[in-house]
Amino acid sequence: MGDLSGITMPTLRILDSLSDPGNAGRRNEDTTGSNASCAFVIDGATGLGGKPLLDVTSDAAWLAVFAAQAFEAEIGMTNSIADVVRNVNMRVQQRILEAPSGEIVEAWALPTASFQLVRVEGRELIVYGLGDCRLFLAGADGTAFETNGNYSKAESEGARRAVAQAGGLAAWRSLADEPVVREALRRSRARHNQPGGSVWTLGSAPEAASHLSIRRLSPALPARGLLCTDGFSALVDKYARYEGTGLIRAASERGLTTLMAELRQIEREEDPDGQKFPRFKVSDDATALLFEITH
Repeated sequence: MGDLSGITMPTLRILDSLSDPGNAGRRNEDTTGSNASCAFVIDGATGLGGKPLLDVTSDAAWLAVFAAQAFEAEIGMTNSIADVVRNVNMRVQQRILEAPSGEIVEAWALPTASFQLVRVEGRELIVYGLGDCRLFLAGADGTAFETNGNYSKAESEGARRAVAQAGGLAAWRSLADEPVVREALRRSRARHNQPGGSVWTLGSAPEAASHLSIRRLSPALPARGLLCTDGFSALVDKYARYEGTGLIRAASERGLTTLMAELRQIEREEDPDGQKFPRFKVSDDATALLFEITH
């Protein structure tokens, strides 16, 4: 991308943020946050064991909030993000070991979370992440950048098979409740955070910190970006209503509340059964954070 030029150091400013649960009857397992140094989104995923290990309502919601609080408290201007992630996961691991389950916890039953975080470091914007959250970024010169587009393609194929197996979303609050689909999801989840594996997350594996995705960017300023969980990036990835720069422009001009309403209208009115847009649930938790970087 272009050059972060100028005498003054770039600064990051939050313009808008929004997090909306996919189901009003369940806790939102997404969260977002920021401090003077960084901004981030987190997407929690409850284990597939059928009962909570750490929280009476949602392990994933607990993990997302725990990680967000740690990020806001512990990430400074220059300290190691990997060290913060490692420490978060070590504490979660210890919490799980101390939980009074009385039985062996399968890997697929553990809560996990994806995240994407941006921090201005000197004259660069550094992007850190684990899992499938997304960043869309547009520089002043029109150059665009995005992360994690391949995750959505892989998930869409799995969702297509799941919808076919279950006969649609109408009979299931979530396709993860359908027995055959649930077993397939358990096999997939069990491969996360494993040596030689390709998916590493926030959760109970401290070694995930060694697998952070890190990108160094130098956008022409002023630049504008959108961090989002996959529930929100579905407007680009699943429903093809926008491309990345168009989503940033729409968020800037019309606000995230308007985009969230558009997202839910597609899911709940246009395609509630998942036949047009295969997915694992009618509506996923959706979170977005709009920011700009200026001199």
